[in-house]
Amino acid sequence: MYGYVDVPDIIYGIDQFIGEIEYWNRGIGTLLVKSMVEFLVEQKQADRVVMDPQTSNKRAIRCYEKCGFERVKLLPKNELHEGEYRDCWLIEYIK
Repeated sequence: MYGYVDVPDIIYGIDQFIGEIEYWNRGIGTLLVKSMVEFLVEQKQADRVVMDPQTSNKRAIRCYEKCGFERVKLLPKNELHEGEYRDCWLIEYIK
């Protein structure tokens, strides 16, 4: 589904969640994602870091794009959330 079967790169996937609304719009997500990508690239020699946020999660997608991630492809009905399958974006950061 993700398309990385024959890719020889070192690939890591990450996921994070800031559930407390009072912590939104404070740069915490950007700091978290940038720090994790830096660690994976520098310490684990990652060639790519991937995520699959729901397409409706505009706040998260904006954060990830600020951190250097790019949309690769749409993953229809990829995640079961609150009883309904939701579309997601496959996004990646390439070293």
